[in-house]
Amino acid sequence: MVIIINTASSDLNPELLMVCKIDSPFIDFKKTRSALKKDLSFSVDSFEFAHAGLVLLVNNKQIINLHVSKKSPGDEQESSSLNYDRYLDKFRLDNNSTELMETLKPSAMTTIPLILRACDPVSKMEIGVFNASTETGQNFLNKATSLGIHIVNIIQESVFGQQKDRNLRKLSVLLETVCTISSTLNPNQILHVVSQLTADLFNARCAIFLFKETDQTIIPAVGVGSFDKDLKKKFRAQKGLTPYPAFIRAMKEKQPVILTPDDTESSFPPEIMRNFSYAWVLLIPLLSNSGILGIMQVDRPIETNGFSQEDVAIFSAIAKETSIAMENTRLIVTLEKKEKLLQQLFEKLICAQEDERKRVASEIHDGVIQALLGIWYRVQRLATTNSSDGTSDGELIKIQELLGQQIQEIRRIVYNLRPVVLDQYGLGPALRALIGTLQEDSDINFELIQKGSDQALPANFELTIYRVIQELLTNALKHSQATRIQVILNNNEKNIEFIVKDNGTGFNPAFYNRDNPFGNLGLANIHERIVLLGGTCKIDSQLGWGTTVTVQVPNPHAN
Repeated sequence: MVIIINTASSDLNPELLMVCKIDSPFIDFKKTRSALKKDLSFSVDSFEFAHAGLVLLVNNKQIINLHVSKKSPGDEQESSSLNYDRYLDKFRLDNNSTELMETLKPSAMTTIPLILRACDPVSKMEIGVFNASTETGQNFLNKATSLGIHIVNIIQESVFGQQKDRNLRKLSVLLETVCTISSTLNPNQILHVVSQLTADLFNARCAIFLFKETDQTIIPAVGVGSFDKDLKKKFRAQKGLTPYPAFIRAMKEKQPVILTPDDTESSFPPEIMRNFSYAWVLLIPLLSNSGILGIMQVDRPIETNGFSQEDVAIFSAIAKETSIAMENTRLIVTLEKKEKLLQQLFEKLICAQEDERKRVASEIHDGVIQALLGIWYRVQRLATTNSSDGTSDGELIKIQELLGQQIQEIRRIVYNLRPVVLDQYGLGPALRALIGTLQEDSDINFELIQKGSDQALPANFELTIYRVIQELLTNALKHSQATRIQVILNNNEKNIEFIVKDNGTGFNPAFYNRDNPFGNLGLANIHERIVLLGGTCKIDSQLGWGTTVTVQVPNPHAN
């Protein structure tokens, strides 16, 4: 049988595929298959997947292969929109559990750890969402991750249910929580995973409420367990409400709060009690260094025995790991925003620097050089006019030579400030002019090799490439003691690659990496310029064997 996977991009018919490969013995196969198929149908009915598939391999043998379609829930399909058998055969033989999903190229994917025996390596379930945009795929993946956690728990129950000692089950849940929330920076996915794990572990409903930073009103983030569609609507309708007395108590005490059936009436508003029929409730605040992030809540019906101290300890551990993961995610997102802002500021600084160079070069060229040229011509006319005694001729000639030297020097400064050839003729002629000038002023043998297309690049690309090559050549002239420097520029369809290679003394690149604040500022400037173009810079050097710098940036004309 073959699973249907439609790789066309359409947000109207997202598809789900889950693949799990384990090496432990499987118990109660028939009962497990029925439960798994029921959950798979739930993903189509409630999560609105057009298709959902599940493949379970045990000891490299296909044990379960289920497919459910939205048009005919519970009906297994035989057709396929891609050659899935070939990937499945490869997956059976490959120990790399991420190989299959990466090959299929889903819109969004994740993995969930699966622990069945204490001495076994941790297996994984792969989850992929297809036939959706990246944003929609990620949203559906959050729902699918919750379902995947539930399916993993069903598989674990088929093994652990036969054991008298269930401590391994509890430990595995904690390890699953730690592994899963540590492997993602998506806060929504973290909350879905934690909620489903907790609900399955305690055989209860689990909800996570966050608080809005501005006014501390309730944000109902995730609710799993016995929540039907109507109850989910009521759950989401709590958005914007002020915290309930039970929440305020947990926030104030910053400790787990256990509510009995006698306490719940006074701890929640009447409408909330009518909607959710709370009886036994366990609440734990999600704490971070910046304050209280929210509340994790587990509730059980009145006919149960409530929550033991062991339950409270386990739930507290899960809540603590969740808080740490959320705080880490927040810090990383904040750091990424700051890094992006710094890159934008750096880009503006470069643009401002180049604009200022252009302005200064223009003013020197149109003002100072023209004035000096006028003086030079006047002195030249005086020098060619015979004086009565001939005493002024020598001085006028010296002045003429000095003015000529200064004009050439100022022209060199102007060219370094802003290469006019680059603005007028493009990158290739500008590099030839640059290398020609360097060749005249040094004993080094320069070579320029151009390959690929001659198509003009956007001005910011050409200017960045020119400045980087100029900086690399300047570094080589100052420090390499080279006798030969080669510049290779290759403009192909996908990338623009340029290489600067010398036969000089070389150096240890470890001391000049981008993350070293005490490294070479010229090389750091090169790295930052290349990063702004989305490129990479690789430095290969060894003492006594010269240096090769290879830079690649994406071609802006590539499709």
